Amino acid sequence: MTVGSRAVAVRGAMVVLVGLLVVPGLGGCKRTALRADDERSQFTRYDRTRNADAAPFIEDEYGRRTPNLRARLLVKD
Repeated sequence: MTVGSRAVAVRGAMVVLVGLLVVPGLGGCKRTALRADDERSQFTRYDRTRNADAAPFIEDEYGRRTPNLRARLLVKD
């Protein structure tokens, strides 16, 4: 291999490497599929009209947000 062809090969490898790093990052800046006010199931609208829907998150005494799984998974009478 000559010096000129080695430089071309290195440059081509660098272009491929930059392409592999940049292309996946282009798809990451999209809006979320489900927003906080979107209906998650067929029962969400039913619960909202009757003021029986549970908050998706709760804050503990330290201000940390955690999913409100207990209230959302309870069997409703």
